[in-house]
Amino acid sequence: MRLIAITGMRHQPKARFTQALIELLSAETDRLALMDNCDMPLAIDGVRRQRLAGGCVCCSLAPALISRLGRMDADYALLPVSALADPGALASILNSLRSERIQITTMSLIDKLTQIRNPYLTRKLESYSDIQLHEPFDVSEAMHAAIGAPP
Repeated sequence: MRLIAITGMRHQPKARFTQALIELLSAETDRLALMDNCDMPLAIDGVRRQRLAGGCVCCSLAPALISRLGRMDADYALLPVSALADPGALASILNSLRSERIQITTMSLIDKLTQIRNPYLTRKLESYSDIQLHEPFDVSEAMHAAIGAPP
């Protein structure tokens, strides 16, 4: 299974990016799951969906994430993450889950406001993610990089 974690501050870019990934991956497999940890529930249909609400997968919901991933039977799992997630703590949790069965890619959607107002967070998002997208978000190439396919 390939887990794709989508981090960043703003909800709408994460929602659009997640929807685009679902459309791309649905053409490849019907074994696709969405574990929604966004600050607001994602309004996305057509995919198995589990809501991880009431906290963040980097700390209070880490045990639930670990348990669900251990039981999950999917080719791909998408994990849009709360803006409150600490990039370092999230990286630690995700690194502990890496195995032959679970490959993980972390993507950071970094908007201009975060770059200006919080350069420290911007550097953390960049350093703890495999793929970084800066605003304006051109997601086509990054989506293919996330799933390991040519654009």
